[in-house]
Amino acid sequence: MENLPGTSSFADLGSFLSAERIPDGQLEIKHRSLPIELLNLPAGSDTTFVFFHGAAEKDVRLPWFVGKGISSGLPVNRIFISDPSLRKAEELRLSWYAGSAAQPDLQEALADIIRRIVRETGGYNLVFFGSSGGGFATLAVSRFFPSSLALAVNPQTSLGRYYKSAGDRFMTHGWGMTDRELTELPGTVAHDLVRSYQAGFRHTVAYVQNARDWFHIQNHQLPFLEAVGESENVYMLMDRWGPTTGDGHTPPPKELLRQSFEELANCHGDWSSALLVSGFLRETRPQDVSARLRETAPTES
Repeated sequence: MENLPGTSSFADLGSFLSAERIPDGQLEIKHRSLPIELLNLPAGSDTTFVFFHGAAEKDVRLPWFVGKGISSGLPVNRIFISDPSLRKAEELRLSWYAGSAAQPDLQEALADIIRRIVRETGGYNLVFFGSSGGGFATLAVSRFFPSSLALAVNPQTSLGRYYKSAGDRFMTHGWGMTDRELTELPGTVAHDLVRSYQAGFRHTVAYVQNARDWFHIQNHQLPFLEAVGESENVYMLMDRWGPTTGDGHTPPPKELLRQSFEELANCHGDWSSALLVSGFLRETRPQDVSARLRETAPTES
């Protein structure tokens, strides 16, 4: 792959982690047989936002850095990461940053990369953000950082509960495993976050869910909250956004997300106060989801 102008390249993960300094701008880190591509935009802040993307449309050009517009001007360091597994095959449009046969340790490698950048910038208050498949990555990678915040929008929480066609493409094109189960993946791959979180976590989770998205409510939100909904480290924002037709898998308005970003950017790691000001609730049990569904139900005219 030809380097883009201004790209700083590293021969392998070890050379990146041991580098005397980490440059600003676009970075390419060769890890095993694929590049990990990211955009590093420090701002001298004690807070760092890390952005993950969801499923890519066919016309998306890699590397793909999502979130630059909505985070523009925030007084935070920003890291945008493109999922390296999408470079394995054109048919692979979603792989959740869960790795591939080429990078079975991707989730851990991303955590190492983020740690090294944070050590460079001093932005130890970490906010991970992503929607849908990027929401899964947000929940997965944030687990490595006990004081971080995972801000996940309409996330998948278990790959086995997502659409079978997407899982089959992930297994076939990412892992070369046709007609195989996710349980056959290496132990380095966290693919069922309900089980992972049920085993324990120390960081904060801000779960954003569109009340119109029944598929994700039933298959991803409720199982996750059944496992962790009693935790004081979980917050929830739930409302009806977007058109009344379709599957409801629509994120909140950008204005609402931007307001939350601004609160989080200026709270110096006091996630609870920023989330409560932004409208998040502490009530996160499955019965609280049912209550929000009733409260946000459209009224008959």
